[in-house]
Amino acid sequence: MGHKRRQLAKREIAGFTCAIYLFSLSLFVLFPRPILETGDSSAIAQYLETHANFFYMILYADSRFVAIANLFMLVPLPVILNTVSPSISLKKMFLLGVSISALIELAQLFIAGRVSDVVDFLFNSLSVLMGIAIVRFLRSK
Repeated sequence: MGHKRRQLAKREIAGFTCAIYLFSLSLFVLFPRPILETGDSSAIAQYLETHANFFYMILYADSRFVAIANLFMLVPLPVILNTVSPSISLKKMFLLGVSISALIELAQLFIAGRVSDVVDFLFNSLSVLMGIAIVRFLRSK
């Protein structure tokens, strides 16, 4: 009975972690990016100084940093899903992750200052595959 109770608690914690992760992810990818009249880097730096908000610092980060972030953004998803539901198939994890990535990019079409990008979608999908590789490794032990 103690083992089942521990597993249930582990799944509840993983479910809560998944909810927090998805909420945080949605904040980052759906947060409007103010459109500045100029793309001048000094104007952006001044804006960030006066609007010292963590989200704005991420949204106006260097494009290489954003690409790296997209490459790792959905890695935790399959790992958390595996903890919540160990019987979920890798194919379902992949389809869910790719669907979330597609929804993010579609939603960004309608958010001020955000840009939907095929490269972001591909990097996010690759990050799902990286997470699945971790799950496969964990399942093989």
